[in-house]
Parts: sequence; structure tokens; C-alpha cells
Amino acid sequence: MHSNPEESCPDTLVTLGHYHLWAGGIEHNDISVKNLMYDKLNDDHGILNDYDLAHLYGSPRPSGTERTGTMPFMALDLLTDSAWEGKITRRYRHDCESFAWVLFWICCRYDGGKEISTPPLNELITGDYNQCFEKKHTIFSRIDHIVATPSYKTIWNASVALLHLFLMQRLDQEMRVPGSEPLKEPTINEMLERCQKVMEGQKVSFDLPSVI
Repeated sequence: MHSNPEESCPDTLVTLGHYHLWAGGIEHNDISVKNLMYDKLNDDHGILNDYDLAHLYGSPRPSGTERTGTMPFMALDLLTDSAWEGKITRRYRHDCESFAWVLFWICCRYDGGKEISTPPLNELITGDYNQCFEKKHTIFSRIDHIVATPSYKTIWNASVALLHLFLMQRLDQEMRVPGSEPLKEPTINEMLERCQKVMEGQKVSFDLPSVI
């Protein structure tokens, strides 16, 4: 098995079985570059690795695990005081957002199977969740200075569009009038359909898995 992220990332939402894990009640909770692998002896099939932070839906969650993950790829909801206080429920969309950050990260930091010498986004590598939130929340103010590597020019726009989907969801949440009804939480299938619409809008194939 290999961990070259260039080979494993673009189709992870489906081919790694992540959808079926969540539909079956298994929450991975730590989507990151290092946890995505591919099997060269099995048609380069993708593998989702490391279930140390996984949680079985409905079972008691060990104290403190609400705020765990790999910070550069964690959903914005999980980089907040509320999350660090254990007040945010883990959702399927949080893992999906992590996939979006992984894809964006790979597209601008990896080329020819290796990380480039002076990669962007180093400011996201921090132990300060407030700093990581701020840098990710404002990423589109710097997007013109972040470019795809030659290996990923063809899917760069798709990676940006997918990230934009999740950032807009966060902004919609922040812009709610105090006291108003909270936004409806998307189902697993609804979240996947949103991702499919964005990716196919950028001419990137994204086939939905069969429903369990």
C-alpha cells in the first residue's frame, strides 16, 4: 500500500467507502492527507486509513474526542470554541468538508508524487485552532495567490469550487439572525448530491454510490 496523495484523493468520497461507513453508523472523524492511501496491487483502489478517532453512532463518545482531528483539514465548525467545549455534534458534512480541504491541499502542494519545495498553506499547520479557523475562513481573500501545481491544473477549479461550497455553508450559518430557526441539517445523500453538482459543474466526474 502507498500513501501518494495524488493517486488517492479525487474519488475518495465514493471509492473509499466513506459514504457506506457513515451510512452504517461508523464516523471516521479524521480525514487527512496521511490517512488516504492506495493499493498498487489492487487496481490502485483507494484506502481510508487510521480509525483511531472513529466513533460508532449512538455509542458514548469518550470525553475530549469531540475536538480531535488533523487541524489543517478539519471543518470550520470544529475549529471553534463551541467545538473545543464539546458542544458541536459531529456530522457527515464535516468529514466531507475535510475531503474538500485535502483535495485543495494536494492540488497546490503536490506535483509528480512529491510535495513541492515551497508549498502554500503552511499557515494552516498550527496547534492554535483559532488561528487555523481564521486562515481557512479567509482563504478566498488570498485565492489569487494560490495556484495549482502542473499535476493538478485540470481539476484545480473543481477543488476551489468544492471548497467554496463548504465555506458558503459556514457563512450562511454565521449570517443567521439571532433567534431564527437553525439551518436544516443535510442528510448524507443530500450532502453527496451537493458535492456531485459542484464537481460535475466543473466537468469532473462524480458518481454517487448506490444507496444502502
